[in-house]
Amino acid sequence: MRAFYKGYSAATGRRAQQVRNLHVMREDGRFAGRQGLCGTPGWGVTHSPPIVIDPMPAEPPAGLVWCRSCVGHAASLVGQLNAVARAVASADPSTQPDR
Repeated sequence: MRAFYKGYSAATGRRAQQVRNLHVMREDGRFAGRQGLCGTPGWGVTHSPPIVIDPMPAEPPAGLVWCRSCVGHAASLVGQLNAVARAVASADPSTQPDR
């Protein structure tokens, strides 16, 4: 599996405020290799090219977080959705950090 995020602005050299998610790349269907499993477009735009990471890392790069929707879809694709659901169900919410 591959992952991607939107890159830095060519004009300013900074990442846009809204770009914080690392998405899992769709590998089949109409937009294979050009879209996240959540439907987020992975093609470049004028000031924000996509940065593709192949293979997908175990942890997101500094400053990014996993796209929650993409991770759920990816867990389903690799047959781990039930295991993830069991882990979530057994987690003690009082020990989790506030978000």
